[in-house]
Amino acid sequence: MILSTQAFAVQQCDGSSVTTDDEDFVISEDEPSIVTHSTTGLSWSRCLVGQVWNNDDETCDGTGKQLTWQEALQLSTSYELEQKTGWRVPNIKELASIVERNCVSPSANLTIFDNTPAQSFWSSSPNTAAGQSNEAWAVTFSNGRLDSKLKQQDFYVRMVKYAE
Repeated sequence: MILSTQAFAVQQCDGSSVTTDDEDFVISEDEPSIVTHSTTGLSWSRCLVGQVWNNDDETCDGTGKQLTWQEALQLSTSYELEQKTGWRVPNIKELASIVERNCVSPSANLTIFDNTPAQSFWSSSPNTAAGQSNEAWAVTFSNGRLDSKLKQQDFYVRMVKYAE
C-alpha cells in the first residue's frame, strides 16, 4: 500500500480585521451563484470557469478550468451564468478588490468564494510596459500578489459584470 504524503494547504489568517467582509457582499436569493460586492458595485461568479454551483450544498462543485489569457478573453464573449450575459474577465483593479489581504493559501473570502485555489487568476489587463506585450496581469491567490505573467500560461478565471 502506498500512502500519499501530499499535505493540503489550510487557509491561514492573521486575526486582524478582514478586508473582504461577508457583509460587503450581497448573495442573490434567486441566483446564489452570483454575489454583488457592495463596495465596487460589481457582480461576481462565485464559482470559477469550469465549476458549477450546487444549491443543495451551497458550494462550487467540480474543478476550475485553466485557460490562456486569450482563451479567457474569448470565452467571456459568450459566457452565460444564470441565463445572464455580459460577463467578462475582470481588470486587475477589479480582481484585486476581492483579495483577502489578511489571509494566505488562499487569499480569498472562503465564505463567499469557496473552493478558491491558492493559484493565479487572469485579469483582462495586458502589461503595457515596453517589451512586455506578451504578458498580462494576474493575481496569485496564494498570497494576493499581483504579477505579470506570460499570456500563454494557463490560469484560473472568475467572471465579473456590472451589477444589474
